[in-house]
Formats: sequence, C-alpha cells, structure tokens
Amino acid sequence: MSDDLQGVLVVALEQAVAAPYCTRLMAESGARVIKLERPDGDFARAYDGILGGDSAYFVWLNSGKESLVVDLANPEDKKLLQSILLKADVFIQNLRPGAADKLGFSYEDVKTINPRIIMCSISGYGTEGSYSKMKAYDALIQAESGLCSVTGPAGQPSKVGASIVDISTGLSAYGEILKALFGRTTSGHGRHIELSLFEVLSEWLAVPLSYFEYGKKLLTGTGMDHGQICPYGSYEASDGPIFIVIQNHNEWVRLCEQVLERKDLANHPLYKTNVLRMENKKALRTEIENVFGTKTRQTLQEDLLKAGVACGSINDLSDLSTHPALQRKTVHSSGNQFTLVRRVGETRDNAIVPNLGEHTEKIVKEFS
Repeated sequence: MSDDLQGVLVVALEQAVAAPYCTRLMAESGARVIKLERPDGDFARAYDGILGGDSAYFVWLNSGKESLVVDLANPEDKKLLQSILLKADVFIQNLRPGAADKLGFSYEDVKTINPRIIMCSISGYGTEGSYSKMKAYDALIQAESGLCSVTGPAGQPSKVGASIVDISTGLSAYGEILKALFGRTTSGHGRHIELSLFEVLSEWLAVPLSYFEYGKKLLTGTGMDHGQICPYGSYEASDGPIFIVIQNHNEWVRLCEQVLERKDLANHPLYKTNVLRMENKKALRTEIENVFGTKTRQTLQEDLLKAGVACGSINDLSDLSTHPALQRKTVHSSGNQFTLVRRVGETRDNAIVPNLGEHTEKIVKEFS
C-alpha cells in the first residue's frame, strides 16, 4: 500500500461511481476515507449480487474505506459530521446540485468549520443553468455529449461498454484534489473544486468537435476503424481479424516494405500521406487484406512485431481474464475473497470492502 497520502482524512458523502472511484484512489494512496452512507446504504450496493451476493460495482469502488451510516436530517448526525469535518483534509460529495447546501454543508458552511478543508463537488451538468436540474448518469452523459454518435458502426450510435464518464470524472477529481493539497502546503488555505460529468466528457471530445467547428465535418462512428488515422483498425487474416495501428510515416513504410512486401505502396499517389490514406481507405483495405488474407494471424503478428508495427488481438472478456499482462489483487467483501484487477501503480493488496455501517460505532466514539 502506498503511503503518499498517509495522514490525510477524506470524508465522502458519495454514491454510485464517480466520487467513489476518486476516493478509492485516495485510499489506495494511504488516505483514511470515511464513507458516509444513508441508512439504506449507497445505492450501488444493490446493483447486482455477482460477487457472493455483493455488487461488483460496489466491491470494485469501495475497498479500503470505512462506512459510517448517518441521517443528515438528524441534528445529532449533522453535529457528528461537523466534528469530523473540523479535522478533515478533504470533503467530497456528489449529491444532486443544491442538496448539500440544504443540509447545511455548502462550501461556505464547510470552510467556516475548517478553513483548510478542500471540498470537491461533482455534478452532472454543473450548478447553474437549466441543465443543472437534470438527472445525470453515465450513459445519459455519453448520449448528451455526442460521444455515442462517434462510437460504434457508422449510423448506429452506441455507448461505450464501461462507465467511461464516471471513471474519467473520478480521475479528474483525484488530480484536482491532489493539486489542491499540494497548493495548501504553501497557501495554508483550502478551496472548492467543482466538476461536472458533462464538462469532463466534453473536453475528451475536443478533437471530434474541432472537426465539426473548423473542418465542417460531422464525424460518426467508425466501428473498429479510426476516424482520422489510416490504416488503423481490424483487418482480416486467413483465420480471422488482427488489429493494426499506423501512427507515422516510418511505420507506414515498414508496413509496406516488410509486411506487405509492396514497396510501391509506400509512396503511391493514393496512399503516401495519412490524409490520402483516409480519403482512399476502402481501396487501401483491399490492398492490405489481399496480403493479410494469405497469412494466419500468428504469422502476421510475428511479421508485424519484427517490422515494429503495433498490432494486437481483438479479445473478449474471457480473453482478458487469462491475459498475461493482466495484474491482480485480492479484495475481501462480506467474508468472501475475490481476485480483481489491479490498477497500474497500485500496491494495495488484501483490501477490505466495508459492510454498511461497519465503522459507525468506532467513528462516533472517536469524533463525539
């Protein structure tokens, strides 16, 4: 377990994915994370029961935390939270806009309790404007931001098969909180960080948006192909598809000369630049697959790797489960042990997912 954030106390009024992902990263870095839950718990606890009766989402997102059950409509519980915030370094919340304010825990309220505290508020669309009142979940933001329109086959908008909006927002919140903690070492003051799911995902779509606004080109989904780079995608070998990526001219030349054995293609008037290859990608696919179709994927992979051309398999989750590059960690939940995916750089192992309210009595004694 990393101890980079040892001694940092994080209070999380959180549910679902975005904020819990951020605070799990903080727990992995050594912070103490007190997760505030309603009497009926974070609703992500009930998403499914795939892990021995526990939710896969909840187990993934909440290991290493302490669970404190509070009802913030109760004056005693509100007083308890105020006592905890007095000693906290970070307060993160992802309730609907205005909900924390009504409970008496706006940033103005919180910094009155503790001027050094860093508060992070995550919303769907921000706190102002007509959209601030809209409910916002991962798939809704994927659709609303236009991400679905550039995902999947052309003309068939599709959502990404992972919680990319929540995860990207959680990562952004983590980075902003770390910056604020670092800045506090010199300023001595806390700050309020405000992030929205829509804001984060929209920034990720900067390139497709630039194509529309400045190139007057409305990009759509391209399936396994890339919307701006060619060749880049799935091509058929004699026994199935193989994925290749060409990022620059030297790689293109090596593909032509060493793998396709077609030196003439490297500077062909239809293919000598990436722009030209994109304009003529259908014809180029035929040229490539005329050669690829005579070789197996194994032979092609050997040839591509020898030529220094990026390639890979198009796997499903059963392949990921046994992938030699996959790193694992042990997580305990409700008395069960699971081997889950280890995040890059993560050193924590044998992490424990808290039962609902498991630490309430201990925390009440500590802060009362």
